[in-house]
Amino acid sequence: MSDMAEEKHRAKTWFWELRDMIVAAFEDLEARHTDGPFSDMAPGAFDVSETKRHSDDGSDAGGGLMSVMRGGRVFEKVGVNVSAVYGTLKPDAQAAMAARKDMPGIKDDPRFWASGISLVAHMRNPQCPAVHMN
Repeated sequence: MSDMAEEKHRAKTWFWELRDMIVAAFEDLEARHTDGPFSDMAPGAFDVSETKRHSDDGSDAGGGLMSVMRGGRVFEKVGVNVSAVYGTLKPDAQAAMAARKDMPGIKDDPRFWASGISLVAHMRNPQCPAVHMN
């Protein structure tokens, strides 16, 4: 495996493992909330589905996991999503990135690869702030 392929694999693996830890922590909070408001409800659990991304020509361009909890004891709705996507930037996106970003080579090579995690949590209690992280 090339150095870059290994780095991509490590990044993707780290985001997926982080997703697993976050999902487990949210489900643990739900399970431990046994006293107080909404404790009579069933604890929230995540529904997990695979996502796929396709290029304009229909070829594979990566994907990820979408994990959503709805209607829990503590959390009204939580999303913890991960992805690893790749492809070729369209000319307008490539030009915009080349003009704004310090990305060596983007002018000449429109290929990209990206991996990441997104977390959005809305609590049942309106007094508690929501969480949004990417």
